[in-house]
Parts: sequence; structure tokens; C-alpha cells
Amino acid sequence: MANSKLSVFLMLGLLCAVGTAQGQDRSDWQSLAQLHAGDKVRITVKSGSSEGVFQSWTPQQVTVGAVSAKKEDVLKIELYSQHGGMGRGEKALIGAVIGFGGGFAIGAGIEGCHSPGCVGRGEGGAVAGGVGAAIGALIGAALPAHRQTRHVVYLVKP
Repeated sequence: MANSKLSVFLMLGLLCAVGTAQGQDRSDWQSLAQLHAGDKVRITVKSGSSEGVFQSWTPQQVTVGAVSAKKEDVLKIELYSQHGGMGRGEKALIGAVIGFGGGFAIGAGIEGCHSPGCVGRGEGGAVAGGVGAAIGALIGAALPAHRQTRHVVYLVKP
């Protein structure tokens, strides 16, 4: 019962968040207030577009990098996402954990000999788990980085 109430609560929260995001007017110059100095942005003006670091904005202009553009010349400003996506280290760690689990299961599952000099199931699992962890870490680190995404902060209505 508690899980179903939690699920309903989470769904309602998600719907409210989506509704709020869709309700923002991106054609309002005031939407630049959500930007912070140092944010990576892409600005499109009448003469072209460029990427840079957001510096500041006023009711008359915006400054991105060393370029200042008048409000009437700005067509669109997009903010690059600063989150979403794991780094190579995190992916390597997850790969190592998965690899260790798989290797340990395989190593422990192999029937060992019963002589005094033989390796037992636990030791075999640990050795195979170590090999699996190394392989998993290499695979995890080799996975491509998450792409940066942009979302529109300001857009002139046609």
C-alpha cells in the first residue's frame, strides 16, 4: 500500500515538473535570468552563431565570451547541459563491479579438485573475479562519453 502511494506521489510530482517546464516562455528576454556566469552557451545572432561562456546580460544586451550582442540582434540562446552522463572513472568502476561478480560466479562454480594443493571454490572465485573486474573496468572506461545536450533558454518568435 505504501509503495502505491509513493508511486502516485512521484508521478504527480513528475507531471507538475513537466507542466512547469513547458509553461516557460522562452521568447521572454527575462528567461536569461536562469543563466549563471560561467555557463557554456551557444548564441545565435543575425550574423551567425558561436559558442562561449556566458558572462552577463542586461535589458539591452547579452555578453558571451568577449562578444556583446544587442537584444534585437539575438535570435536564440541555448544552454549546454552540465549534468547527465557518467565520466570514464564511474563507468570503469561499474564495469569492474559487474566483471568481478560475473568472474566470481564462474570461478566459484567450477568444480575444484580435492587434493591438498588445489585451489578451493572461494579462491578460484576470487581469482576469476579479479580477472573479470579488470576486463570489466577496461570495457567500462572504453565506453564513449555522454553527449552534451542543449536546451533553448531564449528564442525569438517568428
